[in-house]
Amino acid sequence: MYLKKESSLFGTVTFRLTLWYAVFFGGLSLMVFLVVYVSLISSLDQRTDKDLLSTAKEFEELYTSRGIDALRSEFQREATSRGVRRVFFRLLSPHHEVIAASDLTAWSELKAVNFSSQGKFSSQGRLSSHEGFDSHEELDIGVIFSTLKLPARRHRVRVVSGRMPDGHVLQLGMTLKDDEMLMEKYRETFGAALAVMLICGGVVGWLLARWSMSGVERVTQTAVRIGKGDLSLRVPLSNEGREIKNLACAFNEMLERIEALVRELKEVINNVAHDLRSPITCIRGLAESALLDRKDLKAYRQMAGAVIEESDRLVEMINTMLEIAQAESGVLEITRSLVDVRQIIKDAQELFLPVAEDKLVRLDVSLPSEPLTVLGDVARLQRVVANILDNAIKYTPAHGRVIISADSDASGVSIAVRDTGPGIDQVDLPYIFDRFYRGEKSRSSPGNGLGLSLALAIIRMHGGDIAIKSLTGKGSTFTVCLPRDFPQTIFPQ
Repeated sequence: MYLKKESSLFGTVTFRLTLWYAVFFGGLSLMVFLVVYVSLISSLDQRTDKDLLSTAKEFEELYTSRGIDALRSEFQREATSRGVRRVFFRLLSPHHEVIAASDLTAWSELKAVNFSSQGKFSSQGRLSSHEGFDSHEELDIGVIFSTLKLPARRHRVRVVSGRMPDGHVLQLGMTLKDDEMLMEKYRETFGAALAVMLICGGVVGWLLARWSMSGVERVTQTAVRIGKGDLSLRVPLSNEGREIKNLACAFNEMLERIEALVRELKEVINNVAHDLRSPITCIRGLAESALLDRKDLKAYRQMAGAVIEESDRLVEMINTMLEIAQAESGVLEITRSLVDVRQIIKDAQELFLPVAEDKLVRLDVSLPSEPLTVLGDVARLQRVVANILDNAIKYTPAHGRVIISADSDASGVSIAVRDTGPGIDQVDLPYIFDRFYRGEKSRSSPGNGLGLSLALAIIRMHGGDIAIKSLTGKGSTFTVCLPRDFPQTIFPQ
């Protein structure tokens, strides 16, 4: 068997869909985390810088208005209020000497800022040189924000430095402990949340993938059971989605077609076994009679003629069955051309008029004056009309009437063959197009029961159909409907 059950879970489409879902979900969550993380860091940095700058301006105003003693007292009060390990404030002279400062006991590693030899800012407001800072950024002329790293401290320190009007340097520092602990907590919380989301997302993805693929699994299970010989099975429809539903419907339609073909094949085999038995038995009987009896040359000639006649009948039956099978399977070669239906009917009338006259049956034709053009195979359409007309004449009694008419509308052309024969029993109507089927009234007439089957197969290849109306004792009407455009998929490229 070509279908083998895979034991590995990793090779299934469900697992791959779940994996891709988890990867996509995790990547998207990570991107959201990074965006929020960067935004949060930027917001915290701006808040810290704004706080430092606001405090620095207050110190500057206090120093300008009340002097260094007031500034020194404010340093101590503010540091005590915020925590001496959390902030520091100091005022440096132009020569880098500490003039006033808060309690710097916890800031022993703090070093003074070393300016350039000119001892002032450049025209762009940048500090010529610095020591102890890992980065600095200029916000205003004479103001620099820096991030300080001290070996003894786990957390970084944000520092703002600015030159006073008299040349002194005011420097304020604030530990980033709260901000960094907040960000660390955020990372831990996100990590745990991401793990939970990935687990939940994986489970949800697995369930969704299983639900989405359940239709495919039903198709697979049905195909496996069909492979074991049960053609009556169908894939049950569900609500997984339009694509799965379309797949199941297409598979069921294919199964119905296969089952119909298998059923027809069995019927053909049974019919062949039954209907081909008669000519073969007749041929064998004639041959056996020739071997057992001594006959003259004339008798042998008659026997040979009977054998040839039965053989021709047998060949014709086989060829007709083959043509029906090819037409129903769509592999019959078709020559496409513009066909005038009126001319086909006129040719059929001319061909069957002697036969009708011999049976004393009146054959009439009713045709419009304008052309009735369709696209199709003229030879096979002629055969369809001939088969239907032959049936009508064959079952119409003497002094009866057969009428052939044609008409057209927007959809196509219709051909009607009406007779005044005995009609067809209602129980036989559903089966008259079946191969080898012959009703009770037709069993005494010559024929093999394949003419109408071939006619229907050819018309359906042209995209049309054949309808029948019949009343017992009043006759029958066969109506052939042909579209103007031939189905493009029928013709070989």
